Amino acid sequence: MFQFLGKKQVEPEIKVLARERTPYNDIYVIQNGENRELWFKGNGEYYLQSRVNVEKQKQLALVYSNMMMASLLFCPNPCRLLMVGLGGAAVTNFLSEWFPNLHIDVVEIDKKVIEVSKKYFYLRESSRYRIFQEDGRVFVQKRKGRELYDWVILDAFKSGSIPYHLKTHQFYKEIREILNPDGIVGSNLYGQGNTLKPRDTKTFMSVFPNIYCFEDAERVATVLIANGGSRWSEEKIHEKADMFKKMPEPFSMKEVAKNYRPGKFIEESVARFDDHFSGRGFLHDIESENRQSVKPRRYPIKNVQ
Repeated sequence: MFQFLGKKQVEPEIKVLARERTPYNDIYVIQNGENRELWFKGNGEYYLQSRVNVEKQKQLALVYSNMMMASLLFCPNPCRLLMVGLGGAAVTNFLSEWFPNLHIDVVEIDKKVIEVSKKYFYLRESSRYRIFQEDGRVFVQKRKGRELYDWVILDAFKSGSIPYHLKTHQFYKEIREILNPDGIVGSNLYGQGNTLKPRDTKTFMSVFPNIYCFEDAERVATVLIANGGSRWSEEKIHEKADMFKKMPEPFSMKEVAKNYRPGKFIEESVARFDDHFSGRGFLHDIESENRQSVKPRRYPIKNVQ
C-alpha cells in the first residue's frame, strides 16, 4: 500500500483519509506527515494528482503548480480564469487567495473529486470561485459566445492518461474561441513519463502563434504556455520576472523564469493530434474516453518515480 508514495516511509506518518471508486477514477486521499495528497490508481499504479501542506496552505507544494504560475508573466492581472480539471484545488485555491478580484471557473467531470476537494483540500466555492461538474470539452463548447476568459489552465488527468479529446487541434481551436485575443493557455504536460510532448507542442502550434515551454532541471514537471500577439524574447521573460509583484514566499517568479526552455519539444516531423470520433456520436465517444480504464490509451503517460 505504501510503496506508491515513492521513497519508503515510516508507516505511522501515513494515513489513508479516504478512498472513493467512481466511473472515472479510483481515488485516494493520503495524509503523509504535513502533506495531504490526492492520488489516482489505475492499471495497478498510483499517480499523484495534488498536494497541499496543511501547515502552509497558502503555498504551492508541487513543482508543477509553481511552474504553471509562469503563465502570469504573460497575463499578470487576469480577470477571468477557466481551469479544466480540479485535482485537489491547490492551484485555484492559491490563485483565489492572491488575486481577490479574479473570477475562477473550474470544470471537473468527477463528482467525488469535487467532494474530496471540499472535505480534505480546503476548497470553498463562492460567487467568484465556481465549480462545474461536466466534461471539460462540453463545458468549453457551451461557453462560446459568452464572456471570454483571460487565462485557461488545462490539467485534466486520469490515472495513467489524459482524455484524448482534451488534446486535439479541434479542442484547442475551441479554447481559442473562448479566450480574449491576448489571452493565454497553460497546459500541464506532466514529467518524464509523458513521451508525447512533441506532438502536443505541434498541436498547440497549429492553433496558437506563440509557444513557451517551462521545465525544471530534473524534468519533474513540464508546462507549455500558448498565446497570441507578439512573440516574447527570452530576455523579456526574465525582465518581466524581475519586475513581478511580490508573491507568497518561498515562491519566486525569477526562479520559475529560469526554467524557460526555448525551442524544446518542437519537432516538425511529428504529427499533431486530431479528433477521431466514431459514428456513435460525440457525446458517446467522449464519455467512453473519460471512463476508459484499460491499458491501451490514446494519450498514455507512465508513472516515473
